Amino acid sequence: MKVKMLVQSQYKSELLRLGKVYEINDKTANRWVLSGLAEKAPETDESKPAE
Repeated sequence: MKVKMLVQSQYKSELLRLGKVYEINDKTANRWVLSGLAEKAPETDESKPAE
């Protein structure tokens, strides 16, 4: 799932920047959306895969 970060965070030793779109596994992405760390990104946005 693609998410747009609402905060700057770190995930698996990678810095995730505020406002950037990343591809994250669905389980983690849903948890982030519910907690307010990220929002679902439209499929048209460019994304960076987060390992």
